[in-house]
Amino acid sequence: MKQFPLIFLLLLSSTSAVFSQSTVRGTVTDSRDGTPLQGITIKAKGEKGSTFTATNGSFELKVTKAKSIDISSVGYISQTVSIGDGNVIIKLDLDNKGLSEVVVTGYSTKSRRANAGSVSTVSIDDIRTQPIASFDQLLQGQAPGINVKTGSGQPGRSADIVIRGKGSVNGSNSPLFIVDGVEVRGGDFSTMNQGDFESVTILKDAASTAIYGSRAGGGVIVVTTKKGKAGITKFSYDMQMGQSRLPENKLKLMNTQEKLDFEMNIAGNPNGWSAAEVAERRTINQNWNDAIFKKGNMQSHQLSASGGNDKTTFYTSLGYFNEEGVVIETGIKRYTGRLNITHTENRVKIGVNLSGGWSTYRGTDEGSQSIGAPLNNVLWALPYEKAYNADGSYGTSVQFPFWINPAEELKENGNKNWQLKSTGNVYLEYKLPWINNLKYKINVGGDYSQFETFGISNAGTQGSEQSGDVTAEYLRQGRLSRSLDRRFRYTITNSLTHTAFLDKSQNHSLTSSLYTEFVKNQGRNFAYTGYGLLLPFRNEAGLVSGTADNGYIPVVGGGFPENSTLLSYFGNLDYAFKKKYFLSITGRSDGSSRLSPKNKWTQYGSVGAAWIISDENFYNLTAVNFLKLKASYGSVGNQTGIGEFPYLQQYGRGTFAGQGTLQVNRLGNPDLTWEKRRTTNIGLEFELFKSRVRGSVEVYNSLTKGLFFSPRLPATAGGNDNFLSNAGNMENKGIELSLNVKVINTPSFKWSVDANYAYNKNTIKSLPDNQTLQLYKSYQALQVGKPFNSFYLVKFAGVNPQLGNSQYYKADGKTITDVYDANDLVVLGTSDAPHNGGLTNTFSYKGIELSTFFVFSTGNYVYNNARYNVEFYQYTVSGFSRNALNAWTKPGQITDFPDINEATQSSTTRFLEKGDFWRLRNIMLSYSLPRNILGKLKIQNMRLFVQGQNLYTNFKFQGWDPEVSSVSDIDVNSSASVTGAQYPALKSVNIGLNLTF
Repeated sequence: MKQFPLIFLLLLSSTSAVFSQSTVRGTVTDSRDGTPLQGITIKAKGEKGSTFTATNGSFELKVTKAKSIDISSVGYISQTVSIGDGNVIIKLDLDNKGLSEVVVTGYSTKSRRANAGSVSTVSIDDIRTQPIASFDQLLQGQAPGINVKTGSGQPGRSADIVIRGKGSVNGSNSPLFIVDGVEVRGGDFSTMNQGDFESVTILKDAASTAIYGSRAGGGVIVVTTKKGKAGITKFSYDMQMGQSRLPENKLKLMNTQEKLDFEMNIAGNPNGWSAAEVAERRTINQNWNDAIFKKGNMQSHQLSASGGNDKTTFYTSLGYFNEEGVVIETGIKRYTGRLNITHTENRVKIGVNLSGGWSTYRGTDEGSQSIGAPLNNVLWALPYEKAYNADGSYGTSVQFPFWINPAEELKENGNKNWQLKSTGNVYLEYKLPWINNLKYKINVGGDYSQFETFGISNAGTQGSEQSGDVTAEYLRQGRLSRSLDRRFRYTITNSLTHTAFLDKSQNHSLTSSLYTEFVKNQGRNFAYTGYGLLLPFRNEAGLVSGTADNGYIPVVGGGFPENSTLLSYFGNLDYAFKKKYFLSITGRSDGSSRLSPKNKWTQYGSVGAAWIISDENFYNLTAVNFLKLKASYGSVGNQTGIGEFPYLQQYGRGTFAGQGTLQVNRLGNPDLTWEKRRTTNIGLEFELFKSRVRGSVEVYNSLTKGLFFSPRLPATAGGNDNFLSNAGNMENKGIELSLNVKVINTPSFKWSVDANYAYNKNTIKSLPDNQTLQLYKSYQALQVGKPFNSFYLVKFAGVNPQLGNSQYYKADGKTITDVYDANDLVVLGTSDAPHNGGLTNTFSYKGIELSTFFVFSTGNYVYNNARYNVEFYQYTVSGFSRNALNAWTKPGQITDFPDINEATQSSTTRFLEKGDFWRLRNIMLSYSLPRNILGKLKIQNMRLFVQGQNLYTNFKFQGWDPEVSSVSDIDVNSSASVTGAQYPALKSVNIGLNLTF
């Protein structure tokens, strides 16, 4: 019994200890819209123990003595909250600064604070919902220094992207695209789902891009995809539906009455119509736009899931995208899937990122002067001729065979394309136990693309009849073509990374990285064209057997394999002192099989430094709370756009005396080396008024030496004149500005402004053989001291009011003459816009948000060949420009349109127009449901939105749109700014839903 009090006291003390614990309950939400958050870490202040949030962001945590708890989550600002009565509601603010502090280089991640290079991070959340099939088009106006042309509205069409000006003449100027450490083609984004992308980083200067060596001459765009987060499995469904339409064409054409009056009174009745024939045609007023254009419907759906635990996380998605073009019979359908898994076990981390896509695409010819292109023929069509006859057959024209019915060409002929795309990588990270902070990583990635194209021209159609003549009757009986192109690139990257503090106070830190990389490119293709499509099938079964007698012998093409390798050794040193002085050094050596054995190895490198001035003791500018100065210098290279093994002579099939033979297609150059682009960059980053204002200013100067250049060779050189060499230098220098301002930042109402501007001055510094002028392509020339892609034309001086003939300026720019003289050709402005930028305004009130996004581009010119074709004096029998109604007809008349009988000169500035524009690229109004309604619906988040694309564009160019895109997905140099067969950027309106449950 004496032991009873002791036992009782022990039980009482233990019971008191149990009952001294208390339970804290609460919810954690996003402060912007009340969305319950997942993967939150809750810790009692001063006590061991943590928990992850359960369903709908709720948590329950037992504490003993703690009076407060710490709440943290990746991407949000951490909070410490008093426990109070044990029931708390926490609203976490998005840590925009924290998110932007990480710079993804593709090989590693760096702190933006320590980064000495020029890097721009695109907020993918702001653009991923824009209804565009090719992700690269979404980058327009999002960051300074990246010039994106999105002039084509054809579904699935890729953009033309140039970073800090063009640095190559005959090589590619497109950037290098990296997705999860794997190189992909920019033209492949139409078969990838931007809804899976997590971040987009643009590397612009040598300090950022030198680590990519000979592939980084055009800059680098790094994309990382979404990864799972620890917590309960979260499902998301994203949907959009909408409609697009054609913008207004500012190149006005004559209607029936105007055209017939013009023919009879001005053009001299070129068709010889009788009065009765003219009267009959006046009863017809065909709107050819109605014949080939329509409203295009669009829809997209994506279902994704993510989650995991503290060891294994996953993200997976399925996507569907379907867009009809505004041109009949054009459009794209895309199916995509992705699976990303990451697992961590002790010192090992492994991950798999896999994606696949399948797209079917039908397009039409654009960016060409072809008389068979429907987008040309719709301008040349006569308004008094019908698209369809009364019996439903296709109408014909007095212009045939120089004009074909575009409606028939699109519906009966045309092309189809299929693409299979698969990209993935597997990586393993191992923290070696022998040395602290030493990590080994191997990343193995692959990119596979398969393209199949199919084209048909059915017998009996105008397109088939147009192709033939008396000596080639087989062309008129229909033809069919098909091609298959397979490309596979795999990359193996090994790295060792070590981080060390060089002193006990940790004032000195050094991160060292060593890499080896092997890149293998393999490709093969096959193509054929068959003739005599006379059997009742619209595929290969419709072809008759080809013989020497009937001439229907298939022509086989392709078969040129791609098989090149790149072996690289490179490294990087990042040194920091007192977390305010930073130094970065990069070196890389590339060995390429594309070069001759004596030139296959080349080296690149960079050095960069940064200084956080605002951390100095002497600094006392309270209004400027952050100030950083940075500078860098280095070199990168270019090996894209010049084909395989240019040091070898290339042969192909030819004919001689009616017999098959071997011919030289390209002369080899064993002395060829890669272009090198050296860049100096100086920048200033700042934050004002407690970070209410953030911005940066950067200036740069880059010089490309040893340009890829194909000089003209005499016929005695053998073969054709295609000889690639290193000759000439080109300079780009400019300034870039970016600014983010939180104009109003109250709890209930917020207004922020994001703006960026870039100016780039391009100058050709030297040309081969000390020449100062080189003809480059139609209407353009290269001249030392002038920008690349400058126009080469005679200046148009107007119309002589007494004689009605065109007048021109002599080469001196002052004297006016009535005689066109090719000796008066002068180098004028460039087709590449030197000024570009973007402006975003975002307004939010509780759950309502309105954003407007404008882009602008100025300083370039466009040669309007589409206008030339409808103002040419010998084309009065075709559709004609309304400008010709003001053509000179009598002495004393003041007009800018000469006598219609004057031979029209094309190489004049009469058809050169300014390409300036500013565009309302996107406007979006969204509403996120409040938390109390979400709780009743048992969902985590729901956002409804409506958005418009390209609803207004301001420009003076006479055409659909002044933004002229190239005709190649690889080489943006093919953008000659000579418009023809233009598929303009479309106006669209969409509604959408983002649902998380």
